[in-house]
Amino acid sequence: MPTKLSRPSTNQIKKERSYRPGQTVWVRGLRDILQTLDSDGKVDGLPFMPEMLPYCGRSFRVACRPSRTCVEGAGICEFDGVVFLDGLRCDGSAHDGCQRRCLLFWREAWLSDKPTTAPAHSPADAAEAVLKTRQGAAYFCQSTELAGAATGNQGDKPGLGKRLGGDLRDLQLGNIDPLEFSRHVLETLSNKVKNLAGVDTGAAIVGTRQKTETLSLDLQPGDWVEVKSRKEIEATLDVSGKNKGLLFSPPMLPYCGKRYRVANRLEKMILEETGKMIQLKDTVVLEGVTCEAWGCQRSNLQFWREIWLKRVKS
Repeated sequence: MPTKLSRPSTNQIKKERSYRPGQTVWVRGLRDILQTLDSDGKVDGLPFMPEMLPYCGRSFRVACRPSRTCVEGAGICEFDGVVFLDGLRCDGSAHDGCQRRCLLFWREAWLSDKPTTAPAHSPADAAEAVLKTRQGAAYFCQSTELAGAATGNQGDKPGLGKRLGGDLRDLQLGNIDPLEFSRHVLETLSNKVKNLAGVDTGAAIVGTRQKTETLSLDLQPGDWVEVKSRKEIEATLDVSGKNKGLLFSPPMLPYCGKRYRVANRLEKMILEETGKMIQLKDTVVLEGVTCEAWGCQRSNLQFWREIWLKRVKS
């Protein structure tokens, strides 16, 4: 008989232990996890996905407790009762090979501070775990459901008070240390003064093209490239800062002029806003290059148009 999926009460979830960065935790067995899920396979709006099944019964280190993250179309969203585990990203295997490689969100209800005594999962458990991957014509995953799972929304441009409040929360949770916090507060206040004085802080990265061009380098995994300069990249962008619809964002600037190996070509991914799978051309992912925007711990992979890169020798 299939395991009944019943949504736990909010009070039950709040009683779960709060895990700290650096702590070792165990992912509960599948049968235990199924008991936490509602009829959509979620806990408080966040789904447990088929790509997470291989981690049941295993131990991992807590990387951080994401209190806020960027969500496409929703801006900065706030979260509670979730953690990221070291290096665990979605491989897209249950979502037709989506290559976004998002960090997996783990509800505390799915974790334990002690090794599980039950089997990770049996064939019967796996058969019972009818975890959704589609919702109508759209894909269904943690990425597409993030905005609905958030406990709050700060919008695209939160005010100084909200940003500093979020920084204090990250300091309390152990996501940042006091030195990082102090440096960022000083930098934020400095930029605020510059903006009031009309000084350009260089945050806006836009071009002048009405129609952008592409360039095919046919890059393959293992190839070495150098990221072009800001000036060279701006010459490829439209007035929205995009090349063929792909944004070159401020967190990508620190990588300009540096050399990296190609991790893989990016050919398809699911859009968070629509759940639609899109196809991409002339785009790659670089090894070890993730978005390190302050205040967002998602560490999303950065996507690079080949026109922003130049091939170099190792």
